[in-house]
Amino acid sequence: MPPFELASYEPAQREDYLGLLREAWGDRALTPAEFDWWFGGNPSGSLMSVARIDGRVVGVAAHSLTRMVLNGEERTASFSVHATTHPSARGRGIFAELERKHEREAAARGVAVVLAFASAPTAPIFLGLLGWTEIARYRTWARPLLSQAPAPAEAGRFRHAGDVAAGWPNHVVRDTEHLDWRFADSPRGYRTVRSQHGYAVLGRTVYRGIETAVLADFVGGSRDLLRRAISAAAGRLLIALPAPDERRLFLSLGFLPAPHTLHVMGKPLAGTLDTDPADWRFTLGDTDFF
Repeated sequence: MPPFELASYEPAQREDYLGLLREAWGDRALTPAEFDWWFGGNPSGSLMSVARIDGRVVGVAAHSLTRMVLNGEERTASFSVHATTHPSARGRGIFAELERKHEREAAARGVAVVLAFASAPTAPIFLGLLGWTEIARYRTWARPLLSQAPAPAEAGRFRHAGDVAAGWPNHVVRDTEHLDWRFADSPRGYRTVRSQHGYAVLGRTVYRGIETAVLADFVGGSRDLLRRAISAAAGRLLIALPAPDERRLFLSLGFLPAPHTLHVMGKPLAGTLDTDPADWRFTLGDTDFF
């Protein structure tokens, strides 16, 4: 087979990129509207590349840049996202070479670390060829939902002065700019339940054939806010990723640990990588797939 070449993504390759994602993920792939929102709207920017053989796009990959607080300092991090290789070109190291390209480009921009919520096929490549380090496996929690009309929740913009999650350990900065892009501008139809001191964001997915509500973000949350979020959730199941200090609260409202885990790993670029799981805080909305 002829050699492959790597190139930075160009808008003319949008359908090639979307087509490979559809082949790999089916109904779970990004829709065209989600693709434009995720990559075109991200206020921190993106790195996107393709691999070609004889002019045909056979591999795609991206990094989403994100402002994070890392070891108490605001830095730029990147998340490795939305990558796949056509079946005809697998086994040739295309994903690894696309990732190396983005790591070099990110480091040149001063990106401190690159992170990923790795899938089963990509985890060995990250941890092996690419020299990444595992940070943690975070277990999702779930609770059943009653078959009733959900309580009201709202769409709309966020209004916060600064980082509403400033008290968290290493985390994605949650200010108005980020929250408006990630949830309010999204075509995925997130809904928000608000309180005086925090908010809960609800999304939807299909998990193993079950209509499932997703607690995508939960900040400054009280028992009352979580209870209201549960009432506003639509589906047969509600999944969440509670932090260790929230688990007693979630347990008291009917959540239990679920089989699904998020496999988080990373690599230092223009900074250092903290590998202590207790030093990180993520929610399901920090991923690219919920």
